[in-house]
Amino acid sequence: MKRNLGLYIHIPFCNSKCNYCSFVSMVGTDNEKMSYIDCLKKELAMRAKEYNSYYTISSIYIGGGTPSCLPVGAIKDIFQTIYKYFTVRNDAEITMELNPNTATEQKINEYVTSGVNRFSIGLQCIDKNVLLAMGRTHTVEDFDRTIDLIRDNGISNISADIIVGYPDQSTRAVVNTVEHLIDMKIPHVSAYMLSVEEGTPLQMMLHKGVKNLPSENTVVKMFNSVSSALIKSGYERYEVSNFAKPGFTSRHNKIYWRREDYLGVGVAAHSCISNVRFSNTEDVNEYCTCIRTKGKPPVAHAKKLTLDEQKEEYIMLSLRTSEGLDTKGYMEQYGENFLAKYRDKLAEYIKLGLLVIDSEGRVRATDKGFLVLNRIILELVS
Repeated sequence: MKRNLGLYIHIPFCNSKCNYCSFVSMVGTDNEKMSYIDCLKKELAMRAKEYNSYYTISSIYIGGGTPSCLPVGAIKDIFQTIYKYFTVRNDAEITMELNPNTATEQKINEYVTSGVNRFSIGLQCIDKNVLLAMGRTHTVEDFDRTIDLIRDNGISNISADIIVGYPDQSTRAVVNTVEHLIDMKIPHVSAYMLSVEEGTPLQMMLHKGVKNLPSENTVVKMFNSVSSALIKSGYERYEVSNFAKPGFTSRHNKIYWRREDYLGVGVAAHSCISNVRFSNTEDVNEYCTCIRTKGKPPVAHAKKLTLDEQKEEYIMLSLRTSEGLDTKGYMEQYGENFLAKYRDKLAEYIKLGLLVIDSEGRVRATDKGFLVLNRIILELVS
């Protein structure tokens, strides 16, 4: 019997680069984009020879970059290649990222007829001054129009991303943003506290003193306001940064958090199959050259996870979710009693109100614990 496999497709092109973005993405011509898509399709065919006999695709996620900046017909072409070489479950969750100012009626119709049944849209904030500071090129009106186009095509499974803690972003702007999403009845919200990445324009502005970050306490209050508003409106916080109405949790993301197998295709794409992690080169030219001249995927890094590394991942990823860490599952996989091994540290975190142990023996982070989760995980696995 075939096992389930998540499939991630990376599209590295954008119409412009945001000031905070550290993802592998770039501005490209239509010819460059289609040349890349040609190589992407070749890699899909290569990967199918390795994995299609053993796996069925249970979810597909097309991310970037901005997949919706591709020319009309490109996404359809990618899906035709996937369906040609892979076995895709009839009930597969198929997600595609959209930027509000690259979505058109023609494109969304193409995506839906190609099989997309879930959209993830980068809103970030509804304050136009904050959007400009971020380097975003859309407006809240563009976002609203895109939502209408998606729903007109019969899709209700929609996610929106927001950023909390950007320079010059007020608490009111954050609250207004989440309230707008609630009013728009967006069933899934990903709320990320800003992470300043090395080498980004934002990092340079902060270094020069051109911009200043809000205090840590302010960011915590902002995020708590987001969490409170969403939970009050019927959303469940099912992962540290993700909230969903019942029935709208991301199945693809759960593959990552549950350490299930997934395959990444495209430049800089990461995979993890049977506890082997591997990733493609981050250089688009190198990626295409390797595909065309060597006839194989340009894997830059590959590593078989040690048993200790597998345990660390289990702890780190499980504690990120509302389900928490299944101590019985941990015992079955690794032959260790998690509660006994970490007794002293767990007792300390429980006393501080950061963790709880439920009636089924699952270890879960509290809302307070989520705010310092990185520290908890680091202390547990060190």
